[in-house]
This record gives sequence, structure tokens and C-alpha cells, in this order.
Amino acid sequence: MALLFTNVDGFSAHAVLESGVPANGIELAAGELLGRGGKLLFAPGAGKSTAKRKTAPDFAFIWDVALNQGYLLNDPLQGYAPITYGRLFTNVATSAALNQPATENLDGHRCQQTEVTVAVDDGSASVFHVWRATDLKGLPIRISGAADGTPVTLTLSKVRLEAVPNDLFQPPNGFTKYASAERMMDELFLRRNNLKQRPSHWAEDQDFPSTPEISPPYRPY
Repeated sequence: MALLFTNVDGFSAHAVLESGVPANGIELAAGELLGRGGKLLFAPGAGKSTAKRKTAPDFAFIWDVALNQGYLLNDPLQGYAPITYGRLFTNVATSAALNQPATENLDGHRCQQTEVTVAVDDGSASVFHVWRATDLKGLPIRISGAADGTPVTLTLSKVRLEAVPNDLFQPPNGFTKYASAERMMDELFLRRNNLKQRPSHWAEDQDFPSTPEISPPYRPY
């Protein structure tokens, strides 16, 4: 899906990824999505899947479509790690969506519907049904496809076309780099485990900062 945002100058939106039909599907993730020229930042936030949690997810994701790599960020740990995707995309072909109206209103936007086929270097291909908002310079505000045979849909709302600063697509200054996402997760688990094992009397007698509230990495615009 990230390939479909490569021709957009800059935008921010609330994004919801669902399994199944929108509105009746199972929410997989929700949060804020920012993009600029093929670079994306996703900061998970409160949604249906996190409504019962006391805190928001503590990870954010940066992705560079052209390089097929990015970063996983963790705010409480103040760290980041490189992430990659092994499959390479070799071709993107667009055609008219079959058996669908030429245009459709979606969330107040007039959308042009197309079908996009993405070819992969292993010979496989993924087909997506795309709604591009004509008043948002063709930005896809809904993308539906399949993941391992299960229908999934990404829907954008509260869309704003704006110049997103380039430094948002790099790890924040002061964050510690870890060799891999696995190493960073191990460090996070170790720290939280050590915190849980501290004696209660030690916690009462010592002045140490509590575990920070889990939230996406914050950087001012």
C-alpha cells in the first residue's frame, strides 16, 4: 500500500487499517499518517483496538518506499532500530476499476476509482482497489486489497495537504540507535522487567522516575 503514496507532495491524515469490510471490519491499527514524496511516518494512537488500554501504543514507524527500508521508534526507550522488507516491487500498473462507478463520494470527497496491480520480484502480484480524491490531488483515501487471503482496507480521514518537514522522516535527535528491532525489544523488555522486580520499600524510599506514559515519539512541527 505504501507504493500508492509515492506521488504525493505532502499530507497528514488519520488512518485506520481494518480486516474485512470498512465499518464492519476488525480494526488492526489506527493512528496518524504523514507522508511526503514516498516517505511515510505512522504514529499509532487511540482507536477501537486500543480503547480499553490505559495508554497509547509506544511505537512509531518511518518508511522510505524508494529504499524499501525504514525505522522502528520507541519513545519510552528513546531509541530506534532499522527495519527492512525482503521483497522488492518491480512494477505498478493501473487500470479502471471493473464493475464500479467511475466516481464515488467518500467522506465528502469525490473519488476516482482505479485498480492497481503491484508486481513483486518473486513473481507474485498484489491487486488493490483504490479511491483517489480528485480534490486532494489524487491522494488515495481508501485502499482495499488482501493480506494472506484476508481482505484488508486502509481508510484516511481528516486529510490535510501540507508541507511535512523532512526531518520528521528521520529518527529524532538524541534517540539511541539499536542494531535491530529485536535488540531494541530485548532492551525494552529487560528494563520493564527490572522495574517490576524492584522491592516495594526501595520504590518508596528512592526518588526515581516512573515508567513514562506510552505515547508515539513527539517532535514539534
